[in-house]
Amino acid sequence: MKHGVHVGGGAALRTKAALQQIGQLAEELGYDGILTGDHITIPKEIASQYPYRKQAEALGYNPYAVFTTIDWLDAFTVLALLIPVTEKVRLGTSVTIIPYRHPLEMARVVATLDVVSGGRIIFGAGIGWMAEEFRLLGVPFEERAARTREYIAVMKEVWGKETPHFAGKFVQIEQDLYFAPKPLQQPHPPIWVGGESLPALKRVVEFGDGWHIGPVGLEEIKPKVARLRELMAAAGRDFSQLEITSMVDTRVLSSADIRAYQELGVQGLYVVAPGPDPASVLAVMREFPKKVQDAVG
Repeated sequence: MKHGVHVGGGAALRTKAALQQIGQLAEELGYDGILTGDHITIPKEIASQYPYRKQAEALGYNPYAVFTTIDWLDAFTVLALLIPVTEKVRLGTSVTIIPYRHPLEMARVVATLDVVSGGRIIFGAGIGWMAEEFRLLGVPFEERAARTREYIAVMKEVWGKETPHFAGKFVQIEQDLYFAPKPLQQPHPPIWVGGESLPALKRVVEFGDGWHIGPVGLEEIKPKVARLRELMAAAGRDFSQLEITSMVDTRVLSSADIRAYQELGVQGLYVVAPGPDPASVLAVMREFPKKVQDAVG
C-alpha cells in the first residue's frame, strides 16, 4: 500500500524552509506523492454544496473554513517549487478544476512540469463544484462537465500528436500547431479523475488512468468500486490497470480501515494535512507511514 500526503491549498508550503522540510521528509519516508488542491479565486461567502461537507461536519469543523481562512497557493506553482527539493516523490493536483483554464495553457504547463521534474507529475482532473468561483471566472457552471471532457481531449491531442487538430464546441485547432515540450511520461502524465458520482465514474472509464477518491467513508466507497468494475468491463477496459487512490483523515483511520481499502483494490492512501502550520503537516507525515505499515506490512 502506497502512502502520500495531500497539503490542501499548499498554505504550509509558503516558505522556502517549509518546502525543503516537507519535500525532504517525503523522500526520507518513502512517500509516493505530494498532492495540492486547485482554486483560483475564492469568494468569502460560499453557498454551493461542498461534496464532502457531511464528512467534515462529522469531525466537528466548518467544511468551508479551509477555503475562506487559509491561503490557497497556485497549484501549478506549488508543484514547480517542490521539484528542486524532491527527487523521487511524485507531484500532483488533487484535483485540477479543468474548466477554469484554456486546455492549451494547461497542456503546456503540465508538460513543462513533467519534463523539468523528470516525469513525476500526476494530473488530477475534476469538473469543480463551487458555482460562485465559476461566476467570478466567467465560466458557465452548467457547462463544466462538457468542457472538462472536451478540454481533456484537446490536451491529449496536443500531447500525443506532432500535428494536432481539433474541432470541438469550445476549442478549435484548425491550423498547424507547434506544441512543445511534449510530456516526458508517455503518452502523457497519468490522469487521476476525482469524484464519486456516477458521472465521475463514467469519466474515469472515458479518459482516466486513475480514480482519485475524496475523503468519504468506506461504506460509500464499496458500491462505487463495484460499479466502476462493471463500467470498465462494459467499455473493454482492464480494471487492474487503473490506479486507485483515496484521501483519508488519519484521525479516524483505523488499521482495519487500511486493510479494507487494500482489499477493495485501493493502491494508495493520501493523508489530508491541509493546515497552514508546517510543523503540523510534518507531524502528520511522520506518523502516517508507520500507521499504514503496521496495518498491511
